[in-house]
Amino acid sequence: MRSILAFAVTTLKGGVRDRLLQGLVLVGFLLIVSTAVFSSFSMRQPLEVAINYSLSVIHILSIIMTLFFGLNLIARELDSKENHFILSQPIPRSSYVMGKYGGFLLNIFAIVTILGLFSIMGLLLMIPGAKGSVSFPLMKFVSALLGIFFSCSILGAIIVLFTSVATSSIFPFLMSCAVYAIGENTQTVRRYIASGMVGKEFPPVFRLLTDIIYCIFPNFALFDFKAYAIYGLPFSGRLLLVSVAYGVTYAAVCIFFAVILFDKRDI
Repeated sequence: MRSILAFAVTTLKGGVRDRLLQGLVLVGFLLIVSTAVFSSFSMRQPLEVAINYSLSVIHILSIIMTLFFGLNLIARELDSKENHFILSQPIPRSSYVMGKYGGFLLNIFAIVTILGLFSIMGLLLMIPGAKGSVSFPLMKFVSALLGIFFSCSILGAIIVLFTSVATSSIFPFLMSCAVYAIGENTQTVRRYIASGMVGKEFPPVFRLLTDIIYCIFPNFALFDFKAYAIYGLPFSGRLLLVSVAYGVTYAAVCIFFAVILFDKRDI
């Protein structure tokens, strides 16, 4: 456990040294200014537009940072042979992989938190100037941020899984992007087929294939809570707990197989 914590802290410090977290502060200031600008595009629903814009920007930036940090966790050190000395020590490789992933989670949590705080500041500053009586759904906004964090956590675990068997960073990048694109749309496709709009001539084998893909690939749509924050829809704590349990389980399974594959890898 001590070695896992040490690797996690080292990975977090590496993210700080890359000056990405410092750059996010500048992005946060731009987010505050641009929130008021984009909200002015709608005269009737400025707050809804601002919340949608803020969460969309945070989601996009978080996914980009996830790909960057995830690919640099192990692949960069393998390419430069920086971790050969560490792995030659009497330290379990499982501690190395889990510690790296733990440091990744700390970096992503810091990214989402920093961007989220700046977004909240921008939204609170624009509320006094909005027409009519409006209230900011803070808890639903935080829940949407938590959903973004867990989406990035699963994507990071998938990147670590692919990196544990790849010899370069290109394969994990392409496969992770493919898995993310599929995982974002599996639920929509499955609901469309289940609605019967595809017609009776739709081959049953495709229905079965869709169900298999839905079960294997991560359902990233499960963590999309933006609509609850934007429109103030009723949000149950049960949905959040189910989503968190699903995210933790899926990430844990990916890291479990990543540890097994990386332990058998010849370095």
